[in-house]
Amino acid sequence: MELKKLQQQWNSFPEISMEERPVLSSDLEKIVVKNPLSDAFYLRKKIVLRVALISILWLLNGWQLRLQWMTNGRDLPQLIALFGLLSYSAYFHIRLLFFADYPTLLSLPLVTFLGKLETILDKYILSFKIMSWTAGFYILAAIEYLIYRINTDTYDSLSRNDWYKWLILIFLSVSIDILLLNTLIPRYRKLLITVRKYKEGIHAKAQNK
Repeated sequence: MELKKLQQQWNSFPEISMEERPVLSSDLEKIVVKNPLSDAFYLRKKIVLRVALISILWLLNGWQLRLQWMTNGRDLPQLIALFGLLSYSAYFHIRLLFFADYPTLLSLPLVTFLGKLETILDKYILSFKIMSWTAGFYILAAIEYLIYRINTDTYDSLSRNDWYKWLILIFLSVSIDILLLNTLIPRYRKLLITVRKYKEGIHAKAQNK
């Protein structure tokens, strides 16, 4: 319905330049072939789910941090670092959620719309690095719990040695980041490149005129 209104608006102003006219369904079809902007529009739902999950993890981590602080536990530095990471991750995704207001974006001129869409995709790709580090913390916690169940002596040795724990954390986070770079991220990079090329094509046509 919104695209139909925009089409009517464009038809009523045929003399407007390509850079200033609103977004049309034909523009969306050029950006994403299978379904106009389907991947980009679904980002909002994914961001909402991420914000909800991060909020739950933030509350749980805050509770664990409070217990460790009161008892001066061994995992206090690790929990402080995770609390800071979750806080930044929540801030990052909430900002991105408000920026990715697609009904508002569709009312913008075409080039402005493409520029904002490019920013959203770029920030979403960047968010995978934050998720990699967050996942690294929780995988490390799962490994520690597994070691505790298997051999308490080994667990005590690991929990006393912060260097080993941080090295394992870095290894896990980098490994997850590499995995995402080769699995999930390429599809979003492809969409970002498509949007960027389409915007550059419009600028090239405007300069030729």
